[in-house]
Amino acid sequence: MALANIWVRKLIEAAQSPSDINSVLAEICHAIGADIGVLFIGPSPKFGLGHTFHFGIDDKLLDFYHRHSDNDAYLKHYSTHHFQGKMVPLQSMLPIKRIEDEWFRDVMLPTLSVKYSISGYSFISRHEVQALTFHRYSTPFAPSSQIQLQQFMDELIPWSQFYLSTQKLIDQFGTTPLHHGSIQLPDDLTPAERQVIQLLSKGYDGSEITQFRGVSKETTKSQIKSILHKLDCKHQNHLLHKLYTELVI
Repeated sequence: MALANIWVRKLIEAAQSPSDINSVLAEICHAIGADIGVLFIGPSPKFGLGHTFHFGIDDKLLDFYHRHSDNDAYLKHYSTHHFQGKMVPLQSMLPIKRIEDEWFRDVMLPTLSVKYSISGYSFISRHEVQALTFHRYSTPFAPSSQIQLQQFMDELIPWSQFYLSTQKLIDQFGTTPLHHGSIQLPDDLTPAERQVIQLLSKGYDGSEITQFRGVSKETTKSQIKSILHKLDCKHQNHLLHKLYTELVI
């Protein structure tokens, strides 16, 4: 079985779990020798408003890129030269001496500090894309890596469509109803709060819940605070104790 098919199968098994999807991304990076791997699915062209999964890059640097993605000269060149649907080596596509944007060349690239990249995006609906980017710090990618990543991008489209559709249904209707024992869940819990409880009971922390649900950190904090009040818990550890000792999922 081709590696691309194996990777997609593992993503299917990962379901909606950000940590499991990140683990699959880490496996892909190890297979092709990438130091950094990022998968984005969501609305185009403003990256950062959808769902981002990553390996080898910290949240601070990822946030820096999201805030300045409009200044990405590689992305602009890729989009205007109709490369959509293709995984391409960025530094060959647009050599640094041809980059006219001084801020991108002198500030953004040194901040990101990668030397070799294979990236691309493809449309999965009229207004949504899947974007893949893999980077190395020192040596170029092997030619076979571009072929493997192209196969992966092509095979990934149905999974990306399924992930976004599932997430939209979860956002609208919540997750599978909770079956509870001695703990009595109040009727005034919102569908979003029930989803947060479901995720907390499965061991997700606040940052993972934020990423999973595609909301802000402030929204997650507010929902947990509301849950604590409604379940008469003094703090989050008190809530977790109730979930692990009294709740039957």
